[in-house]
Amino acid sequence: MSLRRTVGPTVVAVWLIALFIVVTSLLGAMPARVYAMNQAQVTLDQETGDQPIRYTFEAFTDASETVDSINLAFPEGFDLKGSKTDVVTLEGLNRVTVPYTSRVSGQSVLVTFGTPLKGGTDVRVAVSGVYTPAKGGTYHLVVTYVSAGQVKTVPQTGALNNTSFSYATPSLGESIAHRFDRSPVVAKWNSVPFLNLFLQPQYAVIALTTVWQGWLISIGLILLAFPLAIIGGLALAFMKMAKIPPIRWIANIYINVIRGTPLFLQIAIAFVGLPIAGLRIQWFVTGVIVLALNSSAYLAEIFRAGIQSINKGQFEAASSLGMTYAQAMGYVVVPQTVKRVLPTMTSEFILLFKDTALLSAVGVFELLLYSNNLVARSGNITPFMIAACYYLVITIPLINIVAKLEARLAVSEGGQAASLNENKKGRSWWRWRPASAGAESELQASVAEHESR
Repeated sequence: MSLRRTVGPTVVAVWLIALFIVVTSLLGAMPARVYAMNQAQVTLDQETGDQPIRYTFEAFTDASETVDSINLAFPEGFDLKGSKTDVVTLEGLNRVTVPYTSRVSGQSVLVTFGTPLKGGTDVRVAVSGVYTPAKGGTYHLVVTYVSAGQVKTVPQTGALNNTSFSYATPSLGESIAHRFDRSPVVAKWNSVPFLNLFLQPQYAVIALTTVWQGWLISIGLILLAFPLAIIGGLALAFMKMAKIPPIRWIANIYINVIRGTPLFLQIAIAFVGLPIAGLRIQWFVTGVIVLALNSSAYLAEIFRAGIQSINKGQFEAASSLGMTYAQAMGYVVVPQTVKRVLPTMTSEFILLFKDTALLSAVGVFELLLYSNNLVARSGNITPFMIAACYYLVITIPLINIVAKLEARLAVSEGGQAASLNENKKGRSWWRWRPASAGAESELQASVAEHESR
C-alpha cells in the first residue's frame, strides 16, 4: 500500500515535468511577434564610395498596423541634392500602386503616402543619386515611420532588422574614373559610339591600374621559361646532331611532336591531364614548364641551323690548334652561332611572350585573364585595348632591337644594310632594303617558320 502511494505521485510528477518541457520547447520554437517595418534591410548598387549610389530600403509592415510615412536619415557627408526617390509596394507577389510624395530635407528623405500602407505590405524605397563620401566603412541609416499618429524607429541591428550598410574606399584608379564620370569633356568623348565602346576613359584608367598585375605575371612567366628553353634548345640541338642514332631519334621525336601540336593542346594536357593522373603542380610552375618545353623545340631548330651555317673550316682550324670537340664548340662555333641566331631568338621570345595569353584559358591570372574579367564586368572592350598596350610595351622595343641586330649582322657578314643616319630626302617609306646575305638556307627557313607562327 505504501508502495502505491509512493509510485503514484512520482509518475504524476514525471508527466508534469515532461509536459512542461514540451510546452516550453513549443513556445520557444514559435516565431517572435512581428512588429511594423519588420525585416528591414538596406542594399547598395555599388561596392565603393566617391560616386553616386542607389540605396534601397526594404521592410514588411505588420498585419495589425498601417504606415503613414517613412523617413530615411543618412549620415553626415552624404549629398542628397541630386537624389531621386522611387517607391514600390507589394502585397504578396502583386504590385500595388500607392500614391506618395517625397521630399529631401538636409540629410533626410521623407516619403509620405497618400493612402496609409496596409498591414502585410512589402515596401521598397529606392533613393538613387546619393553622392557618397570616398572613405569606406560601416554606416547606419536611421529609419523612422509614422503609424497611427505615433513616430516609431526601426532598430538599426537585431535578429530581424539591419539598417547598417558598408562600402569600400575606392582605389586611385577608381577615384580618377569617378572624376571622369562627372567631366563634360569625357561625356562628349563617350557620346561617340566607337570611342565609348573601345576606349572609354573611365574603364581605361581602371584597367591601367588593375591589368598591370597580370602583366607582371606574364613577364615573370616568360623570364623564367625562356632561359630554361634556351638550355633545353641547345641540348636538343646537340642531340639531333649526335652520331648515336637513339639520341638523334629521341630528339627528332620530341621536336616533331612539340612543333606538330598546338601549344594550347599542350597547356590543356598539363593543366587538365596531369591532375587527373594524380600529379598536382602549382599553376605558375606548370605554366613555366609548358612554355619552356614548347619553346625549347623551336629553339633547338634555330640553334641547329645556326651551328650548321658556320663554315666547317672554323671547326677544322680550332682542331688544328689542339682544341677538343667541346672546346671548339664552346669557344669558336657556339659564339658565332649565337651572333647569327640572336635576332631569331629575340623573335621567339616575342612569340613566347604573346603565347602566355593562352594560359588564361586554364585559369592562370595573367594579362589577358585580368582584362577578360574587367570586360565581363563592364561590358566594355576598353580593358582589351589597354591589355594590347601592355603587350606592345614589351614587343615594340624588342622588334626594333631585332631590326638593329639583323642590320649589324648583315654588315658583319659582308652584306649591305641601310644606315639609320643616312639622308632620307626623296626616299619613300616603302623603299626596299636588302636582306642579310650571310645567313644560310636552313637558318632562313627557321626564321620563316617562326614568322609564320
